[in-house]
Amino acid sequence: MKNLKMFNKRQVILAGLIVMIAVAGYVNLNYQDDIAMPASSTVTDIQTSTPEDDYFTTARLEKEKSRSAAMDIYRELISSPQSTSDVKEKAQGDLSASAKALENEAILENLIKAKGFDNVVVYISEGGANVIVKTTGLVPAQVAQIKDLVIEKTKITSEKIKIVEIK
Repeated sequence: MKNLKMFNKRQVILAGLIVMIAVAGYVNLNYQDDIAMPASSTVTDIQTSTPEDDYFTTARLEKEKSRSAAMDIYRELISSPQSTSDVKEKAQGDLSASAKALENEAILENLIKAKGFDNVVVYISEGGANVIVKTTGLVPAQVAQIKDLVIEKTKITSEKIKIVEIK
């Protein structure tokens, strides 16, 4: 019975993720470029010694590896007979939060790319969001577009969003 419950939960979560990806694709195709919001943030410039595409590829792989390892630990805690119900409950909550963050990161990366940026990596944590974009120079309108997307999707406040530019 317990395995049946978990299987049903997994199906619901998988179906929810598929729907969110479909919605993100739809929004990517139809999202307007005319967002005009004043930007009052500082954009950090980073010069890399390796090609930019290698940076983004490496960053995505490292993010995926670390998130996957954390999710595996949460799953082990949930399925362990030695874990108390409080530990299992906390691990389940953390697992759900990690899955939601992963989903939001992927959606935001696609939405930001749809705005004309060549490459982007988004990191979402409890403390805020970091957005790393490949560009030759961000203008305030682009910063505002990126912040607007992050705020809309995650409800993170503007002050907790950091945008890093990689040239």
